[in-house]
Amino acid sequence: MIGHEWALRLLETAIKRGDISHSYLLTGPRGIGKRTLAREIAKALCCRRSLPPCGNCQDCKDIAQSRHPDVKILEPENGSIKIEQIREMQKEAFLSPHRSSYRIFIIADMEKATPEAANSLLKTLEEPPPHSIFILTALSADLLLPTIVSRCQVLNLRPLPENLIREHLEKEWGVEGPRAFLLARLSEGCMGKALAFLQDEKAFQSRIEDLEALFSLLKSNTVARLEWSEGVEKDAERVQEMVQRWIVAFRDMLLLLEGAQELVINLDFKDKLMAAATRLGKGKISQALKDLRFILEALSRNANLRIALDVLVLKLPGIAQEV
Repeated sequence: MIGHEWALRLLETAIKRGDISHSYLLTGPRGIGKRTLAREIAKALCCRRSLPPCGNCQDCKDIAQSRHPDVKILEPENGSIKIEQIREMQKEAFLSPHRSSYRIFIIADMEKATPEAANSLLKTLEEPPPHSIFILTALSADLLLPTIVSRCQVLNLRPLPENLIREHLEKEWGVEGPRAFLLARLSEGCMGKALAFLQDEKAFQSRIEDLEALFSLLKSNTVARLEWSEGVEKDAERVQEMVQRWIVAFRDMLLLLEGAQELVINLDFKDKLMAAATRLGKGKISQALKDLRFILEALSRNANLRIALDVLVLKLPGIAQEV
């Protein structure tokens, strides 16, 4: 774990005192390390050699490779966690552990649970089996039922310092200084995001394509914008990722207009951002930020994707083409 050692220390103290919660909720942005921490919690509960967990015993290795018989990970299927998944988990939760003292269930992206699945899980959290531990991850506690949150010990993972991520990339991954600096800045405090850009060229390229699409749309007329919207891949999660990148881009524009370029995220697009910011002005940029955040919120609540895309491109401000 990089930067979230406080959470593990908190858990280790609870284990030593015998004060283990039956349910934990790990919150924070994508790539912050929620699933990594969930696995580390599972290791701490299952490792029989040491505390903190040794990482080398069979239990630790099996958890790291997602094959431990007492640790199960539930993930969204086709975009949501369904009641059938929760019911299957509930059956297993009442069985005795195979090798460890606990059965541990990691429920990833709990904010994507259907209402039926969330209500079904709530019943289990209200009367949990004595040997079962539930670890939920979510972007924010606000996206879950308050009754679920109230039954969990909440650990909110905060963004890491940029220099900590940069140093880790340089020392542990051998990334050269300038690239490590850029990746650390693009990570926005999330180690997982930095590693995704480092290890997956497609992820890095998709970011470039999203920003280039934004600059193109700012110069396009209504017809061209709607034609672009028609051709966008209809994947809600991918569209949300794109909108989030556009929000960061407009934020960068405001920072550049204020002379705070040291805070700009998209350093490799600084010249294009400055050119667009100068022509748009603070008023249009601020309104664009409000509109994009509204669209992002609507998408997170399952708004119609096709309509949302059309509204999205039509609300973007325009830069008149130079003659």
